[in-house]
Amino acid sequence: MRTTYKGVTIGAFLEELSSDAPAPGGGSVAALSGALAASLVSMVCNLTIGKEKFSKGEQELKIVLEKAIELREELTRAVEEDIEAYQQVIACYRLPKGTAEEKAARKEQIQAALKHANEVPYQIADACYRILELNRRLPQLGNPNAISDVAVSVHLAEAALQSALYNVAINCSLIADKGYATEYRSRRVDLAARAISLQREIAGKVAAMLED
Repeated sequence: MRTTYKGVTIGAFLEELSSDAPAPGGGSVAALSGALAASLVSMVCNLTIGKEKFSKGEQELKIVLEKAIELREELTRAVEEDIEAYQQVIACYRLPKGTAEEKAARKEQIQAALKHANEVPYQIADACYRILELNRRLPQLGNPNAISDVAVSVHLAEAALQSALYNVAINCSLIADKGYATEYRSRRVDLAARAISLQREIAGKVAAMLED
């Protein structure tokens, strides 16, 4: 399994994703989808900034653009971070368990690795929510010729968020610390609901503009 995906072609990534290797998997796909959504935010900003008729919102869009670039980079890194977190879990399951001490150490390390593997997709989901927030003002400020790209970004970011949260759910089912698992299950439900609401709000604005 490769250690980095920087510079890998789309075709090569899809080939690896299609294989019987357990990683990259859903978490990495969620991160990549979020990065694509962030890139669309950047595109809309770049199609608007510098054009005189859109100058009123230019300063705000420059801030949106800067944040979108940061989120794209964060989510691009998360493609590999999710793979690495999964590999750590597998490595812990392969630890020796011949003695009571080894069993105890193995169990402890597995649980620590599962918590890390849980937090990576949650951070992916949180980043995707921030992409939704960046899209919020684009129907009003962005180049109207790119309004459909706003819609694609919004739908993609929300789908990526929900996808990442499925990984949170499955990891929580394996975590022995019930307080920790309960907290993340609650966070998952709250973030998922907020994302659906925000996605519908922005998509509704886009739909209204397209109907005019």
